[in-house]
Amino acid sequence: MLAAPLNARFQATVPSRSICGRPCVHLTLPKPSRTLRSGNRHTIVQGALSDPKGAPLPPEDPFYNRVTELDFFEQKFSGKVGFVTVMVGPRNCGKSRLLETLAQQYAAEEIGPLYLNIDSRMTPVRSPEEISTALVDVLTTEKFQNIKKYIGFDRFKELLSSLDIKVAVKGSSSLPFFDSEIQLELAKKLQKDEGNLTLTIKKYKKLLTALGPLPTKPVIVIDEANELIDWTEPDASQPKLKELLNFLVAISKQKKQAHVVLATSDYFLANWLPQAGMTDDKFEVEVLGDLTEEEAQKFFYGDDVAGEWHGIINLRSGTKEVPAGAKEQWPAIYERCGGNIGLLQQCVAKAQLIGNWDDALQGVVAGPRSGIVRGFKPRVYIVKGGEAPLWTKEQWKMVLERITTAPHHAVLVSELEKDLGDGDVEKGSEILLSMVKYNLLVLRPWSVLARDLPREVYGKKKTPVVTLPLPAHVWAAKDVLED
Repeated sequence: MLAAPLNARFQATVPSRSICGRPCVHLTLPKPSRTLRSGNRHTIVQGALSDPKGAPLPPEDPFYNRVTELDFFEQKFSGKVGFVTVMVGPRNCGKSRLLETLAQQYAAEEIGPLYLNIDSRMTPVRSPEEISTALVDVLTTEKFQNIKKYIGFDRFKELLSSLDIKVAVKGSSSLPFFDSEIQLELAKKLQKDEGNLTLTIKKYKKLLTALGPLPTKPVIVIDEANELIDWTEPDASQPKLKELLNFLVAISKQKKQAHVVLATSDYFLANWLPQAGMTDDKFEVEVLGDLTEEEAQKFFYGDDVAGEWHGIINLRSGTKEVPAGAKEQWPAIYERCGGNIGLLQQCVAKAQLIGNWDDALQGVVAGPRSGIVRGFKPRVYIVKGGEAPLWTKEQWKMVLERITTAPHHAVLVSELEKDLGDGDVEKGSEILLSMVKYNLLVLRPWSVLARDLPREVYGKKKTPVVTLPLPAHVWAAKDVLED
């Protein structure tokens, strides 16, 4: 059984608080809807939308329109260390691309000494051995070269000594080269204990201690951190998982040695962490939303001819052209794709491949429609996390009706808890969390970074709301309910 009513863990009161009740850093941010970013340059949008006919097209899709989020996290990473940051957002909203761009700018602008990004899609992190290996592998020679540049020749020698690297360090502080013998011994020392989480953490502690005097702290990111939910180890009490989470809290909230970011599109992660050992007073949640409709139109069609963003319908791939009538299709496109970057890209790719918009739009909602239909059959799900689905098909229908008819398709958590539990909030919380756990629903706390939902949907106290995962799910739910 899932413990405690949902509102006991997912709440936001004035002053604004995160999904788990922790105060977040909230800034007075510039209005982003008039600014696009192509590459690393800002472009002010002027005039109405138009197709940039004849304009030279970039060879690939550049980074788009996360100016506000980039500035927010650049400022955060340049400032004081605080709570672990849980970065959540809709699937395919651009979280991973944002993190990649942050890493590139962190290096290019020399913001700090160390930025480590573990992509859990590519590097497994579901056991002590796997996360230990991931932490070792991300510490490349290039990373140590950068550390040497930041802490200086003498302190770098001290760091090597603390890691029991006995080779003689050749050269002097005026010679920035990284001796091949040092590289070899460093690689041996790190890989020797690869797979041993306790020893890997000890090495990280020594590394972060060496970087401690620097004004700008390292950044450690685990992307797709929801993979940790499937953690396995021989001891059922999972002491190694607790060791990992305690380490992340210690280097961030406690010792202020490093910024820690856990990024995911699985909103259940924020509920799982307290159960796994990272209590909700140790982390804060920041939500990246989808694009607003104005931003989505510019992303799709391009900005003014004077601008730099050509629109994804003009970023040609292969020999086929995008079908005619793209402008007239916008209401149908936005109804299904909303401002979700991934869905908009999928829509264009399908239209280009198939040759017409009707079939492309049908293809966009096919998967989400299957997910909506599957929700009416809770018994078909493979048991997840040792707990079978707790909802009934009647409850799923009620939730869909509430969400599809609600303003902006968002319903307060407290309202659905009460309805699902027939007045029993604790029971309703368990049922609602079960739907979230099986990725049928998402919980959206208020966040200064998410502009796709207006503030009023969160109520006066800015409490979390429940939505379907993607705009395509909303369209599919309406379609299924009509059948």
